[in-house]
Amino acid sequence: MTTTTKNRVRRALKPWWAKLILVAALAGAGWAGYRKFNPPPPPPPPPSGEATVADITQVVQAAGVLQPRLKVDVGAQVSGQVKKIHVQLGQQVKQGDLLVSLDPELARSDVAQAEATLAQQRALIDSRNVDLGLLRKELARQRRLMAGDATTGVDLERAEAEVAKLEAELRGAAATAQRLEAELAKGKLRLSYTSITAPMDGTVVNLPVQEGQTVIAVQITPVMVTLANMDEITVRARVPEADIAAIQVGQVARFITLSGEAQRYEGKVRVIQPVPERAGNAVFYNVLFEVDNKARKLLSDMTVQVSIETGKASKALTIPMVALGERGEDGRFDVTVLDAKNEQKRRPIKTGLQDGARVQVLDGLKAGEKVLLAPPSAADAASAAASAASAASK
Repeated sequence: MTTTTKNRVRRALKPWWAKLILVAALAGAGWAGYRKFNPPPPPPPPPSGEATVADITQVVQAAGVLQPRLKVDVGAQVSGQVKKIHVQLGQQVKQGDLLVSLDPELARSDVAQAEATLAQQRALIDSRNVDLGLLRKELARQRRLMAGDATTGVDLERAEAEVAKLEAELRGAAATAQRLEAELAKGKLRLSYTSITAPMDGTVVNLPVQEGQTVIAVQITPVMVTLANMDEITVRARVPEADIAAIQVGQVARFITLSGEAQRYEGKVRVIQPVPERAGNAVFYNVLFEVDNKARKLLSDMTVQVSIETGKASKALTIPMVALGERGEDGRFDVTVLDAKNEQKRRPIKTGLQDGARVQVLDGLKAGEKVLLAPPSAADAASAAASAASAASK
């Protein structure tokens, strides 16, 4: 290089930006050379899943509450003061056992008064029967005299009228006696109501009254004791509106307790209540089934997570749920199938049961085929294709 050329180079590099351009050009050339001899590794294949044969069980999950199958509020049918409570909470009772005693004195007084009134009426009837006997004898005598023309027709008619009158009075007195007998029976029944007994076998689950408390049974029946049959528990599962169409009577329903040994319980759907419950904008339907509780491990108002089996298939072709794409108008789902070269191809499939992790494939795939997990939507795919076409044109 001549002196003149060197001077020209020095003058060209004298500005700072010229030096910066030279450094960048040298760095670019070095990086290009490095990449030529050290190419980057190929990108990893996209995450995929395989279509495999497996057993699949479809279930509907719902929150449930436990309740006794049979629960009865035992009330007081008469007013009075609670004299004695014969049971305690949690106690087992048999049908006919004495639960609560009310003060019986007022009811006994009413019975005694009814008995006295009835006795007085019966005595009156006896007295009238004696009078009727005398009048009938007089009537018979008048008829004999009339046959012999020894009396007048007026006397005979008077005797007949007296007998008829007294017979009518006796019929009225007999009716009054029947009414008094009914009142006496009612009084005795009310007296029996002061001893409140168990209408069934069960467990005492509620005692809302105390000894000495006065209860008034006028317009409503005050609850004294609540009994429940805890041998069988009803599970009330609140199924969302979106899942209720899959529920049918007779399907297997299960739950596992949250406490203790996490015991598993199983029953069959007995009834689907047709009237829903609303919680804000959400709609739920109550599905009821029973489980055995003779071990008394389940208590009223426990909350459980219920699984209702709505379908089951053995040796079914399945793929992961996350492989499903958009659903078409014909009900089929799009999946992205990967071939041996990891090339992607969209394909519609027909699905069946699903268990939350995998879904049954009824048509469109074969065992062993790979599908892209979390495939892009049709809009995303169109956008990516447009971007690739635009880049290629540039």
